[in-house]
Amino acid sequence: MDDDNFILQKSLSEQIADELKRRIWNKEIQFGERLLETDLAERFDVSRSTIREVLKILEIEELVVIKARKGTYVADFTQQDLDEIIELRTLIEVNAFKHAIPRLEKKHFQDLEEITEQMKEKVDEENWNGLFDLDMQFHSYVVNLSGNSRIIKIYDSLQVQIRTLLMHLDQYYSSHQSFYDEHKELLNALRSKDVQTVNTRVKNHIEYVEEKLLGVDQKNNLEVEEV
Repeated sequence: MDDDNFILQKSLSEQIADELKRRIWNKEIQFGERLLETDLAERFDVSRSTIREVLKILEIEELVVIKARKGTYVADFTQQDLDEIIELRTLIEVNAFKHAIPRLEKKHFQDLEEITEQMKEKVDEENWNGLFDLDMQFHSYVVNLSGNSRIIKIYDSLQVQIRTLLMHLDQYYSSHQSFYDEHKELLNALRSKDVQTVNTRVKNHIEYVEEKLLGVDQKNNLEVEEV
């Protein structure tokens, strides 16, 4: 589907919600920051009722928290959130990739190769957000080939949460190149069509971050104990 046509099919409130998500992922809007209806209505030149629709979309996607008589705040993203999403993503993707393997054809590999080539451009630009957006495209593309409509639906419902997780990852990768290299290795694993190889690559790619997080936590705990 053409991106421009897809955008045109979105309602105004959905388009504004997408823009706010982009600003959160770019860290222009911080976790825990209060979002005021009047400010947002003025910034986007829309009615407050439209902004209420926007905030409701973001609340459903668990990106904001609406507190009675206190206002609307960007949801904090905790260590537990990170752990749960990494675990759920691993469970879904390992299974989805396994089912996608026999469905992969020449055109699919060409499309995935194109995504990884776009990643290379983002590496040269040192653009983490661009890399993370392309990571979403890569993984969603394969999941959508799984043939399991329920897995696809569940994964789609997690897209915002997964993308929010990704914005934390730049501090755990040694370089943009290493993130790109992982996707090249994952693509090569898919080309092999060996289930065990693909499973290992998917797990390593997703759980690499969990290992880094655990390493950081353990280091912090040791520092606290020493003090």
